[in-house]
Amino acid sequence: MNRWKVRNCAVLLTLLLVISIVMPVQAETTQEEILSHLLQSYVQPLSSNPNSEGMSVGYEVYSLDDDNTLASYHADKTFVPASIFKLLITAAAVTKWPKDMTIPTKVFTTGNLSNSGVLNGDVILKGYGDPTLTIEKLETLAHSLADQNIHKVNGNIIVDESYFDDQRLGEEWMWDDEPYSYTTQMSALSVKENTVNVNVRPGKQIGDTPSVTIAPAPDYVTVVNKAKTVDGNKVSLTIDRTLGKNEIAISGTIGKDYSAIGYTVTRTIHDPAPFTGTVFRDLLVKHGITFKNNSAVKKGTAADNARLAGSVESAKLDDILTLMVKDSNNFYAEMFTKLLGAKEAGTGSTAAGIDVIHRFLVKDLGLEDDFIQKDGSGLTRMDHISPHAYIQLLNSMYNGPERDRFISFLPIAGKDGTLKNRMKGTAAEGNVKAKTGSMSGVNSLAGYVTAKNGKTFAFSILLNGIYKSAFATTLQNQIAIALAQYPELPNPPASNPDPQNYPLAKEFDPILDDPAFKGIIKGAAIYSTKNKEVLYARNPQSLLTPGASVKLLTSASAFENLGQNYRFKTELYTSGTITDGVLNGDIIVKGYGDPTIASDSKRQDLNGPTVEGFAEDIKNAGIHLVKGNIMVNHQFFTEDVYPAGWTWDYESEPFQPQITALSVNQGTVRLQYEPGKIGKNISITVEPNLKEIKIVNTAITGGSSSENTLAFKRVRGENTIEISGTLPAGTEKGFKDVSIDAPHLYTGYVLKNKLKETGVNVSPHSQVVSAAMPSNASLVKTYESPTLAEIVKYMNHHNDNFTAEMIIRTLGGLIHGKGTFDDGIDTVHTMMNKVISTPFDMMDGSGWTKYTQISAEQVATLLAAQTGKPTFQVFYDSLKNTHEDNRFITGMMENREDMPGLSGYIKTKDGDLLAFSLLLNGYSKADSKQLINNFAKKLVDLAQ
Repeated sequence: MNRWKVRNCAVLLTLLLVISIVMPVQAETTQEEILSHLLQSYVQPLSSNPNSEGMSVGYEVYSLDDDNTLASYHADKTFVPASIFKLLITAAAVTKWPKDMTIPTKVFTTGNLSNSGVLNGDVILKGYGDPTLTIEKLETLAHSLADQNIHKVNGNIIVDESYFDDQRLGEEWMWDDEPYSYTTQMSALSVKENTVNVNVRPGKQIGDTPSVTIAPAPDYVTVVNKAKTVDGNKVSLTIDRTLGKNEIAISGTIGKDYSAIGYTVTRTIHDPAPFTGTVFRDLLVKHGITFKNNSAVKKGTAADNARLAGSVESAKLDDILTLMVKDSNNFYAEMFTKLLGAKEAGTGSTAAGIDVIHRFLVKDLGLEDDFIQKDGSGLTRMDHISPHAYIQLLNSMYNGPERDRFISFLPIAGKDGTLKNRMKGTAAEGNVKAKTGSMSGVNSLAGYVTAKNGKTFAFSILLNGIYKSAFATTLQNQIAIALAQYPELPNPPASNPDPQNYPLAKEFDPILDDPAFKGIIKGAAIYSTKNKEVLYARNPQSLLTPGASVKLLTSASAFENLGQNYRFKTELYTSGTITDGVLNGDIIVKGYGDPTIASDSKRQDLNGPTVEGFAEDIKNAGIHLVKGNIMVNHQFFTEDVYPAGWTWDYESEPFQPQITALSVNQGTVRLQYEPGKIGKNISITVEPNLKEIKIVNTAITGGSSSENTLAFKRVRGENTIEISGTLPAGTEKGFKDVSIDAPHLYTGYVLKNKLKETGVNVSPHSQVVSAAMPSNASLVKTYESPTLAEIVKYMNHHNDNFTAEMIIRTLGGLIHGKGTFDDGIDTVHTMMNKVISTPFDMMDGSGWTKYTQISAEQVATLLAAQTGKPTFQVFYDSLKNTHEDNRFITGMMENREDMPGLSGYIKTKDGDLLAFSLLLNGYSKADSKQLINNFAKKLVDLAQ
């Protein structure tokens, strides 16, 4: 029994939600039926515990001896699989490559070698995708050069990574994972899995800065050390790598009496090939080989006339695969995916490798083509696959020629790998051989087990929507142990089915049961706010990734905590003295999270402040020359610029801007473009046109019938925008907004430019700096945004992520005193705790992250609760009509292909207001947005 609790509305709404998945066991039942009922009995209690009721469960058990399915549950649904996705690359690799295959790394030289040992040319280090290359093997290559009597190199070290493409990370990998070794960057030339060891040792005295040692290649990274030595022997350090840079940032404390060997962690590096070249250079120097002063490590390719000077080989393929599968090494899996593309398709890219894997699985092994793969390791949440697909894979490999090799890689329960500490002391110990997979909200297990009767079973268990991981691993262990004990099983407990009959079941069940969308996990709830009745529900408790529906939570919390008439503020100050129109001091702009600041009236989406207006007010204050700096203060928010789970590959896009307390034009720069002459560069105009924004334009104007491949990309960690591709002649003039780095500094640059346009001169020595407020600052003016009601309406009508995150951080700053994402989200949890009693995970204010997990029931409950709030009308008015062809549905729609959704309200002809939510996760070959449209159309039909 589960209850929706809407405490705000002075009513108690009770809904019977019994998910009866266990059928009564008849007197005459087979062992297979007992097994099936027993496994279902393990699942049933999950729905009655608030910490597990949101879990989506799918499994299948298959007898390899009898060629039949013994048990299955939601086996056709597609789940985010996590690391069991490595079984796909493993199957392809063992089938296509011999077990003793090795991968080379080679060193070449060019130019002449003098009798005195001076190489008047380059040393070229070329990688072929070895994921296991060690410093020791690089040292072997250094020996090779030293043994050839090379004492000095007058050229450069050229690093050749051309065997693979230059995509370093997987699709939609998350930025906050990047510093850690499980998300290391990829390159055909990589060493030490592209990581460094960071060792921190306490200073001699309390208050001293700790010492930091980086190894290898200490010169390749910059250390920003803000840590302090304190009394005691404890350590509390944060050690990160700055986004898109080789900068290690260290903060926190370490005790003076902490271990003499210090505190050591492993962190990733950015751009692996030059890193490998730097490590190699250091080894050459160690072996007595010196370099000309202007020699450098540079990227390039080995020339045809380059001479092979040495070569090393990787470990044998099966040894690498054993480590990859048993220890779940993401880097190995990604490197092998690219290697498959390079060796089997001639292109060393993830996409080419995935294509090889997909063709192998579907054409050679016979898997149904109803899964989607976006990386090799399972780290991306774009991967979706069903339990049944794994059974097909496991069955085919078991009956194939590489059975023994394939099984040998799998972790063994209670013995080794990622299963070393699981199922000890049970029938599964030493018996179950299976790959694990886990990440936030996801847990999976797939492999083989020998039953007590000697038969071999393949099984796969995929779980999503996990709030507490212990429930997931317990369920997996229960299933695996039962299979190991088969057929000696206990009788499952009897359960009486108590199905819930919803008034609209006949209308909506056929829509959600459409076989075209069988792979999608669906959560739905429709609630009558007039009659206080649940009209329809399907998996209403399932925790799903909701997308844009999260903005409903952010909107409601903002109105509850700030009020509809709240206005954001921005303050303009000067410091120093003003003499005869000369400001002998600084201009200071302090931001408090206003999302509506524009550079000028042309960029105003709402009637908010403009930087042009700031400049006019400086001029009106009688200032015609600024001798100091332009200071920007964004300390109302903390330094982090992205919520958890935002991804590296959308950093240039306007829907994923950096979030700082002071920002202009929603953290973007606008690039106007139009075709030029055919064969020449396209025309680009930057608005505002600032020298701090560097444009690299290689885009070409193509013929009128050419394909439009125009692309915009901001270099990570910089405000350099690369424009590439082809724009067909005759294309109308258009624009692209690109997110910029450090929006607070960009605001200062815009102000500096606007001052000059207004006639206020700025000293050539003036700089834009980020700084705290000086004590002698004098307020010039306080600017106010439009009302919160107007801003939330804009946010919801435009599905605007920037505004949502500015609101959520402002909530944190105003309510909890910290402008963090987490503190803002806490205000949402406080609000939601008043109307629901079940937990959920929320990780940003916009729904862009895929870490967030919430149920359709929880969203619909929130919507129902809002109808009793004094701010309901303004909340309702902030929502837009989600379908242009009707005016009945208002709410939020998510259009991403793997997580479409629709949540909101619909008014019926009898005066009822229905609150509803439909959340979909998973993969379908049919367009899942059509399912959303079918659901919406049925709602409209009923309303009319």
